[in-house]
Amino acid sequence: NPHKGWGFVECNGQDSFLHKGELKGVCPAKGNQVKFTVAQSEKGTNATDVQVLLAPEETCYFGQIKSFNPNKGFGFISCEAFPEGDVFMLRSELPGGFGPEGGHCKFKVTMEEKGPAAKDIQLLGAAGNQAQQMKGSGFGGWGKGWGKGKGGSAGGYGMGWGMPPMGMGMDMGGYGMPWGGKGWY
Repeated sequence: NPHKGWGFVECNGQDSFLHKGELKGVCPAKGNQVKFTVAQSEKGTNATDVQVLLAPEETCYFGQIKSFNPNKGFGFISCEAFPEGDVFMLRSELPGGFGPEGGHCKFKVTMEEKGPAAKDIQLLGAAGNQAQQMKGSGFGGWGKGWGKGKGGSAGGYGMGWGMPPMGMGMDMGGYGMPWGGKGWY
């Protein structure tokens, strides 16, 4: 379920429940090879200690936008798969240049000189819904403003018309998984 953070893994004809917490920050897709331990619960079998078997450049990760500065065009994503530090992100890798702090996302990583950098960022849950609404309203995203200077109504880069600033009455919770139904084969 892309909004609840769970799915299923099929192994030898049997489905095992998989919770996002067992993935250690990695975001698998249907068809990815996985290695896991099967644990029994009162509701059935659960996949635990899950490892997604992909090359690093093909791996997607789950994260949460820790910070984003729209005037400077960059920010950082926290991710369980990168405990040594945050992942750098550029506005150009965000859908519509929109990066709500606290928003959940999935992304790929390239290793740069200064550390990991996010690419192909997709917003999930409420953050993804909000980005779609902004895109569909004709007022969304970050764009060049009017006048001189940066930010706000004075010009430069600012939010589209009609949207309150992030964190002001917006529901930014939630996260998602990229699959629906049965999982990996």
